[in-house]
Amino acid sequence: MSLLDKFKFYRRNLSRILTPERFALSPIWVQLVAIFFVSAILIIGLSPFLGDLPTSYKLFADPANYANTSGPLQLFVGLIQVLMGLVLFSFIISVLSAALVTLIENIKSGSLPYRKKGHILFVNFNIKLPLILDQVNLRAKEKGILEDVVLLFPEAETVTFFRNQFDKDRWKNLEVFIRQGDVLFFQTFDRLSVQHAMALVILQPDHLADTFSADNFNLKILTTLTNNHGFFSHLTSKQEAGNPVKCSIELSKKTDVRKIALEITKNKAGHLFSVITPGDVIGSILARAKVDVVYYKVFFEVMAFDGSTIHFVNPRQFGTVNFENKDFNHLLFSFKGGTLIGFSASDHEGKFEINLCPFHKEFKKGDWLIFLTPNVKHLKYSPPKEPLNLNTHIPVIPPTEEVSKKICVIGNAWTMENIEDFMDGKSLAAMQESQVIFDNPEGYFTDKFLNKLHQGEFDNIIINLDDELGFRLTMMLVSSNKHNPEFLNKIVTILGDPVTEQLLNTNILKSNTVLSHKLSARYIAQLAFQKNLERVFTELAFTEGAEFHLLDVGKHIRTEVLKDVNHVRKILAAHDMIYLGTVDADKNVNLEAVNFEGTNQILVLAEGKITEKSHLG
Repeated sequence: MSLLDKFKFYRRNLSRILTPERFALSPIWVQLVAIFFVSAILIIGLSPFLGDLPTSYKLFADPANYANTSGPLQLFVGLIQVLMGLVLFSFIISVLSAALVTLIENIKSGSLPYRKKGHILFVNFNIKLPLILDQVNLRAKEKGILEDVVLLFPEAETVTFFRNQFDKDRWKNLEVFIRQGDVLFFQTFDRLSVQHAMALVILQPDHLADTFSADNFNLKILTTLTNNHGFFSHLTSKQEAGNPVKCSIELSKKTDVRKIALEITKNKAGHLFSVITPGDVIGSILARAKVDVVYYKVFFEVMAFDGSTIHFVNPRQFGTVNFENKDFNHLLFSFKGGTLIGFSASDHEGKFEINLCPFHKEFKKGDWLIFLTPNVKHLKYSPPKEPLNLNTHIPVIPPTEEVSKKICVIGNAWTMENIEDFMDGKSLAAMQESQVIFDNPEGYFTDKFLNKLHQGEFDNIIINLDDELGFRLTMMLVSSNKHNPEFLNKIVTILGDPVTEQLLNTNILKSNTVLSHKLSARYIAQLAFQKNLERVFTELAFTEGAEFHLLDVGKHIRTEVLKDVNHVRKILAAHDMIYLGTVDADKNVNLEAVNFEGTNQILVLAEGKITEKSHLG
């Protein structure tokens, strides 16, 4: 292309920019360049008629200098210069004002990009999102950091609702960026730096009519992400390197959607996304909570960020200490600041394995340590100075999942999930026979029914009604039995609404409540920071492998041995159990407790069987 042709090409493009339509649609920097370019032409072009260049600029920039002009030509040209200066300066102000208005609108509507790294990206809104943010905020507060959180909503109405409904001061340790866009378009995720995110959480949306539509919507989002080769390769390489992006997706309990989600995110190192459904970990925990609410409270505590939680710890944290070939029984008593509960490892392909309660097994090269601890940084390696002597002569009845309980279930609002895994056949049959369902809600408030609850000598009374009816019945039972703590401890109310749960969980009307959404929120928040916890919680929640168990004081373990916590730990370790804490008469869980005053049960992590009919000899 000749020099003349290049000049014509650039002149043609410049003339296009200067047309009203192109000027209005151009970016702000192009508009400002065009204004400054025209201004420069006017200042330089009219300077010969005004005497010199400084005079031309002064007239353009400051109309007051027009008073210094003289002569017909200078007066006429100077007037044109002053008027053009006013017009062009007005253009600059208008462009900047319009840009500011557009910026404010983009911020309010959530249309701005996000260009930083190490953030957590949440997609969709449901009732659990504020509860998840509460937990993320707690973690950030404990660590003394400010965590970046990006919320991506598919609908503009959700953006407005969230801004109006929730005060950002609720999450003082979070920098919350609210964005809106087409979640079925990968560029939406790209402008939010999805490849630089620490975690990606796709929540089950609540703006759709039914779970089938919500599942399909989330599967479409998942397909949008996995169809992008660059992003899929990014997730794969991070997982194979042992530092996976913490990706999770929430779906309904339908087995087909779970299977689809796992298949499309599968690679040789495992699954790139954790699939969260009501029927998996949370469902099993809730099922066991119906047998004994203490199990719900245990998981509720362990999944919180403001207490003892489960962490994977790199042995390098302890300096040059060589743990290779050391026995778990020895390592169990070699740390302060937390409780060692197992080992974990990844193979050369990034496939992850855990080994909880690995009694009589050795730490291998490449293994990591799994701890229950309130603060990873406070862990110290302090091996015992004397040889470890575990006394097996003090009897402890080993744990089992199945127990014998007389349970009354009121209503059928929530499914019982895998409750049969945690009860013996006789108790299960009795529970099914005693389940009460009234067609007319008034039946739950009759004197005949209420007297039956008192006279039935039930171990647990499960209020399994919808939130409104469950709230009313719980209020009646709690308020009319204030002076009967033994009866109140039997009542367990299953809820879905966090506000209702908070009302029932006050000091005045304190009752045992099981809130599925709150527990789910804590579980999702944990996976957002430690993806491999999915494997740990899955093993703990189901009957296979190691899990939490309760030893009744005086029945499974003798009262007189509960003096010194280290002595108790050794007694339990001799029976392949890990001491985790205590439970008092009010069913309050105290993780890693060192005082046994008022203790009714001992919380352990173990495999095995508790025979309810067995007693200590």
